Amino acid sequence: MMREFTTSAKVAKQGDGKKLPDVPFKLDGVEMVCRAPKDAQLAYLMAAASSSRTEADQVAAVLDFFEQTLDPASLAVFRRRLLNTEDEFDFTDAMGIFTHVCEEWSGRPIGSGSAS
Repeated sequence: MMREFTTSAKVAKQGDGKKLPDVPFKLDGVEMVCRAPKDAQLAYLMAAASSSRTEADQVAAVLDFFEQTLDPASLAVFRRRLLNTEDEFDFTDAMGIFTHVCEEWSGRPIGSGSAS
């Protein structure tokens, strides 16, 4: 007999049991929204931000994450700007947004954890 797995209407939760918020931000005056992730996406986010990952792995993970969490209008702007060779927006800027979103959801700064 094959085991069946079903998913319920689960959402990512903060430690206090509340649903994680969508994180709005502005990119050069354009309002954008990063939708609240489910638990698996949040785990992926935290792993992607890990300083132990290679730079290439971090880039791929961050871009994948944005593909999955930006609302459709925001994703269209993000892709267009990132891929436009004449646009100043680059991966360093995307990483700054990623860090901000990650900090909003985790409630703590991203980094090595050894700052004192």
